[in-house]
Amino acid sequence: MLQGMMLTVASLLLFFIHMGVFASDVHNFCVTHHYDRMSFQYTVVLIVISICWAAMGSLYAEMTEDKFLRCFALTILSEWGVLNGAMFFNRMSLEFLAINYREEIH
Repeated sequence: MLQGMMLTVASLLLFFIHMGVFASDVHNFCVTHHYDRMSFQYTVVLIVISICWAAMGSLYAEMTEDKFLRCFALTILSEWGVLNGAMFFNRMSLEFLAINYREEIH
């Protein structure tokens, strides 16, 4: 039971880290215009690890009898899958905007 909860909470923490990195990239793109400080290379790693940990936590939770843990793990898995997908497309569009801007300036 504890393993499922720990993996689900770890997935939740990774999502919040991903949100922080994305907010930093948006700040660097829109406010400071320091495109070299943007961190696009970490996006896929954060998304994949977060979704995998949520899936493993959900799997562990399904093996228990605790209905709250199962509901929590499935909710995290479904929401993080959708939110991480949306975050991926937002980051991809931000990366294309940064590439366009770099081509126009240089």
